[in-house]
Amino acid sequence: MKTKRTIRNCKSEFRFQCPMIWESLGITSEENVRFCPECKEKVYFCVTDGDTLLHAKAGHCIARELPDEKELPKIVLGKPKIPITNSPDQEKAREWNSREKGVDDSLENINDSSRSCPECGYPAPGWRKTCRVCGFEMGRDIENA
Repeated sequence: MKTKRTIRNCKSEFRFQCPMIWESLGITSEENVRFCPECKEKVYFCVTDGDTLLHAKAGHCIARELPDEKELPKIVLGKPKIPITNSPDQEKAREWNSREKGVDDSLENINDSSRSCPECGYPAPGWRKTCRVCGFEMGRDIENA
């Protein structure tokens, strides 16, 4: 499956998502670490959720892999004459992409959340009933919502 490595948790002054991609960053002597010429920071490529949480909590810029847009199912408006059936690869890409959006959402709450999901460890605001990353039912934390 074709993928791309996106930059996340960038604390630079960008008022939009970091425009850089992993492949355009400067190579360093450390494996899975590159240098961003835009924000002048190291960027850590995170393969696991543990790496992601470790570096995000430390305030590092991170990169994670996600499926390329071309791998995702097509979105159609209206009622096609022939129903569109997604391939297993398209469904896998859709599920992976959805999880990565949950990771991004959770990382935005990393410094403001009073709790983490007991299943996957990602931060979750008190008002959220289910984990945005793994779907675990936590219930609301009314005191810290």
